[in-house]
Amino acid sequence: MMVRRGLLLTILVGLMMVAPLAGAHFDPPGPPAIQVSVYLLGVALTEDMDDGWNGYADIVGSYKVEHKGHESKDGKITMIYYDWDTLKGKMGYIPKRLLYSHKECSPMNEITLEVSLEEYNTVFANGEIGSGSMKITKPGKYIINSGKGKVLIEVKVTPAVLDSENCSYFYDQPESYASSIVTSSGGYVYDWELANMIRMWIANRTGYANMVFIFNQCFGGGMIDDLKEKLKGTGDAAFLGASRHDEPSWGLKDGYDPNTSPKIKGKGFEKPEGFYPKEVGEELEKTGKDAPTMKEIARKAEREDIKGPYGLWKKDIERPQYTSIGRGDDVKIGKRADGTDVKSKHAILFAGDADSKRHWNNLDRAYKALKKHGFTDANIIVLAGNGKTMPNGANVPGYVDGPGTKKALYEAIVNVSKKMNKDEQLIFWVSDHGNRERIDLAVLKEILDPVKMPIPPRKTAKKPEQVSWDLDDKFLKAMALDPNNQPYVSILVEATPEVIEYGESLFKNITLYVNGERLELAFAEPIIAYDDEPDLDAFELVYPTDEAVLRGENLIEVGWGGNPEEFMKYRIVGLIISTGGINELTPEVIELPYEKTLFELLKEYVPIYNENADTLPGFIKRIAGNERIDLEIALENGSLLNIGVVTEGGRIVEFSKGKITEPTMRAWTSEDVARRVISSEDPVSTGVNALKMGEIRYSGVGFRRTLGVFAVKVVIKVYRVVEIIGDLFG
Repeated sequence: MMVRRGLLLTILVGLMMVAPLAGAHFDPPGPPAIQVSVYLLGVALTEDMDDGWNGYADIVGSYKVEHKGHESKDGKITMIYYDWDTLKGKMGYIPKRLLYSHKECSPMNEITLEVSLEEYNTVFANGEIGSGSMKITKPGKYIINSGKGKVLIEVKVTPAVLDSENCSYFYDQPESYASSIVTSSGGYVYDWELANMIRMWIANRTGYANMVFIFNQCFGGGMIDDLKEKLKGTGDAAFLGASRHDEPSWGLKDGYDPNTSPKIKGKGFEKPEGFYPKEVGEELEKTGKDAPTMKEIARKAEREDIKGPYGLWKKDIERPQYTSIGRGDDVKIGKRADGTDVKSKHAILFAGDADSKRHWNNLDRAYKALKKHGFTDANIIVLAGNGKTMPNGANVPGYVDGPGTKKALYEAIVNVSKKMNKDEQLIFWVSDHGNRERIDLAVLKEILDPVKMPIPPRKTAKKPEQVSWDLDDKFLKAMALDPNNQPYVSILVEATPEVIEYGESLFKNITLYVNGERLELAFAEPIIAYDDEPDLDAFELVYPTDEAVLRGENLIEVGWGGNPEEFMKYRIVGLIISTGGINELTPEVIELPYEKTLFELLKEYVPIYNENADTLPGFIKRIAGNERIDLEIALENGSLLNIGVVTEGGRIVEFSKGKITEPTMRAWTSEDVARRVISSEDPVSTGVNALKMGEIRYSGVGFRRTLGVFAVKVVIKVYRVVEIIGDLFG
């Protein structure tokens, strides 16, 4: 008997110990950082394995967790008591036990879990229940069959916000793709164009103290890689983007009503705004000693973005991007990386095709944030929409300097460059629509005769002799995101003297075919930032197409639509396939599904309890037949939930939140036990079992009621003894 008691003491100590957390091993590809936890929730037996000692089957065992790419962990499953008389093969829920926990980057790596169970015996060898294993690739609850037993497992994934920096990677855009900024004039500003403009007019000519680039539009992260490459070694710069190069960004639609969306309003959204620019703007507004560095702004915005990896939504998220060159991480508004003041500050705020309220609200927030830092209107160039009116017909704010056209943006960069030097700071901010492009700027295709011929990708082809232009699934899906976008294919024709001379008469005869469909030329636009020199390099010939024409593999051909005798040779130096301007996405349902509280879940359980009241053991009715019960539940967050329960004839007639007046009885339990009962296949039996096991405690109020409850507790003990005797002697 002493051996038995010693063993039970060891088991109790083991139950009180929490499984140790595994060390973190963060792995790409990216955010969110997650805590992956494996819990043991319950066991079931397929037959009665009670050895007659205490009325239960005493289950012990072992487990092994193999986490792909990380580590393995072996552990023991300490004593679990299974009451066959109550459960009869159903799942017996136990207080949640942590078996394994590990931090990593999303997505969760595969976990293989193996469990082995035995029926503990003090006299003879343990009886084998069985073993089983399962590969788990996503969070959820799983049942592992283990011979004569079953094990209920939960794999839970929660964002590890404090470890966010470990999984925040900048995703370089593949060379075969590009991103661009939408303008109100129809022409787009490609990432390589912008990078060449900044390098050409500022980095190479005037220099700078530091620069900050913030891209809030769809595919904004794709604007960063070209800038980073072109500016590397020229100074300190920081680059922020709302989403990856292949992801749309998100915001609130014009009809947003904060009064009907308490969770969104609770995050500070009083009007339509983009999710990411709102968070960045709030950080930019901080001045003085509270002013954050660019890296701090990026990290905070990533954590607070409600459509980001740590936000309210769990799918279709945007993944904010951040990277820097030099000491860009340490840059603050108005400051050098070393903390000293810059001589002066300049900004370009650009919202090209600003056709939604959020675009103007984004712009307004950014403008006001810069004004708080002492920026003057003379040093902030704001280009938006048509430069005159907003979509609702009202005049644009007085601080808007002109339209959001490609020409105006180019001129703004040139004008700012005249004021820049190595003591100046430039903030470059963009909002509204963005594009994603399949691109090759090294085609170098000589067109020497009017014969129809294919234009194969050269530098970006998968195989040396590849003729078709491949589009990935994300590109094809992006085209369908916005019903108002206009996909197109364009070719870059080198601006030779002959091409410049004949211009329009040449372009109108160049025909383009995509998968056999002839496309019509929409316009031709000069390209003056194909390289680092400020001269005319090429003409972009833009041919709109239909989404249905483009597919995974595309044959693109060029022909001559005019008189063959009038043909002039030309050279194609690049080809672009674009999704067309994609507006930020807006959630269809901006308020997340309501999650019921523990009190509400328990209240729903009351009818089930009452329906089964006549089948409950007699001692239950003795405990709570006609009582006013003050129930206290210890919640996982450390607070207490008080519930008042009134019973008559063993049934619940009143169930209310808060402490009850003049209680005749008090009861205590935990949130884990309460949730285990209400989520059980047989909540009544599970609740009775929890009561028997002492997981639900109770006492009377007043001497007489205390004495009565004491008598009932004696009855319960006798009840369990009778069960044991019945098991021993049949």
